[in-house]
Amino acid sequence: MKDKIIDIVELPELFKKEKEIPEVSIRGWLQNIRKMGKKLFLDIRDGTGYIQGVISPQNYKGDNFDEVSGLFRESSVIVTGSLKQDKRAPFIGIELQATKVEIIGVSSPDIESEYRPDSNPDVLMDKRHLVIRGQGTSNILRFRSILTQAFRNFFFNRGSFEVHPPTLVQTQVEGGSTLFKFKYFDQIGYLTQSSQLYLETVIFALKDVFCVMPSYRAEKSRTRRHLTEYTHIEWEGAFIEFEDLLNLLENMVRFIVKETKEKAGDIIKERNPDFHLDDKPFIRITYSDAIKMLNEKEIVKEDGSAYEYGDEITERPERQLVDALKHPVFLTKFPAEQKAFYMKRDSEDKDLTLSVDLLVPNVGEVIGGSVREDDLETLIKRFEAEGLDTNPYYWYLDLRKYGSVPHSGFGLGLERCLVWILGLDHIRESCLFPRLQNRITP
Repeated sequence: MKDKIIDIVELPELFKKEKEIPEVSIRGWLQNIRKMGKKLFLDIRDGTGYIQGVISPQNYKGDNFDEVSGLFRESSVIVTGSLKQDKRAPFIGIELQATKVEIIGVSSPDIESEYRPDSNPDVLMDKRHLVIRGQGTSNILRFRSILTQAFRNFFFNRGSFEVHPPTLVQTQVEGGSTLFKFKYFDQIGYLTQSSQLYLETVIFALKDVFCVMPSYRAEKSRTRRHLTEYTHIEWEGAFIEFEDLLNLLENMVRFIVKETKEKAGDIIKERNPDFHLDDKPFIRITYSDAIKMLNEKEIVKEDGSAYEYGDEITERPERQLVDALKHPVFLTKFPAEQKAFYMKRDSEDKDLTLSVDLLVPNVGEVIGGSVREDDLETLIKRFEAEGLDTNPYYWYLDLRKYGSVPHSGFGLGLERCLVWILGLDHIRESCLFPRLQNRITP
């Protein structure tokens, strides 16, 4: 039997070559099992797809019909039978007319009481190890893999190299208040907030580099878009000016949308049928103009007051602004006091940074980037202004001593991209086992 086992994903292609397929075996799990009259209907999942199997007692050659009838969902089986094309059949329009079922592992009856699709979020998170088997969640995970590969393809196509920086560090990138601190033998260490500083070291060797790594933020934020551990896709490139960076970001986003639509358009259509990215260039507005626009659109702060220059544009106004514009927005040139020490200042206004956030509908910020400060003396003064000890950063400062060049980079949250494209209600849906302020299990 095992020699004839085939993946469900291969079946539609087989029918292009054969008019009928007399016998195959599918190995997987029962997504559902139900009895209608004398017939048994099996929804089978094998990790590559889904197919409906039908057992008619008169055609069944096995001697375990009653045993199969008593199985519960998630039982693992090998189902053998003939294939028949039927447009009415769910999933792929192909039906498996089963003649034999080999039971590999039975599922406990209490599976039916573990959770329901409409259970509250805490229950669904507690049972995440089971929830991921469902078609909706497994499709999100499948799409996540395709999206990650699309980013890699974009970088590899432009000649970038993937590297793997450390996640146990002694430096901060985004401010000390969001660091996870731990004892590293007889020293103090942190879980990385970003791989940016390490990526900058490699551009002097490989020019364009990127990484797909976890980052950690000890933010006490319970919003629909915050995780304490997330997948951080970061890129750094030598000889990249601000305009180059903006163009690269727009090209990248268009590339990953196009590629995921080609490879997983069915998942996008199912989850977010209204998702669309037209050919209109991304909107580009400065922070200063964004403040004016918030006031023009009567978007106010939580206390009801109007936004003023110098106010931080947080998640809610970000989303309100980009949702009103109905198109991705590059928000540029933030005040220096709002941004990190490593960002280069605008030559036309030293109080501004050559920085950018990409805002997208339904989410807000998904990407943050900037031109990096490449002058040693300027960077040392920034450290002093921030009250940062330069000793742990000696290697980072060395980059400005030995052949410094203009360079830029960015970081994006993979999970936020998923929320945008698939229209997810909460970021916890976008990852395998989400880590939130109040959750570190399972």
